[in-house]
Amino acid sequence: MADPTARRPVPGPAQLLQLGATCGVIIGVAVFAGYLLDQALGTSPLLVFVGLAIGIVGAATGSYFLIRPYLKD
Repeated sequence: MADPTARRPVPGPAQLLQLGATCGVIIGVAVFAGYLLDQALGTSPLLVFVGLAIGIVGAATGSYFLIRPYLKD
């Protein structure tokens, strides 16, 4: 059983910057890939929106794994 008086770790500025950069890069890469596919297939703007949706899901998943150590058990 965990000690109820024990303090949880708190994320510092570096971890918060990592979280923001992770979200931005994942969403940006997914949207850019959708844009490139749209240009190649002529389906503009369909795949940009698909890439955005995939990027948001990926960013949420990545964010969860980054903040998981700071969540309460």
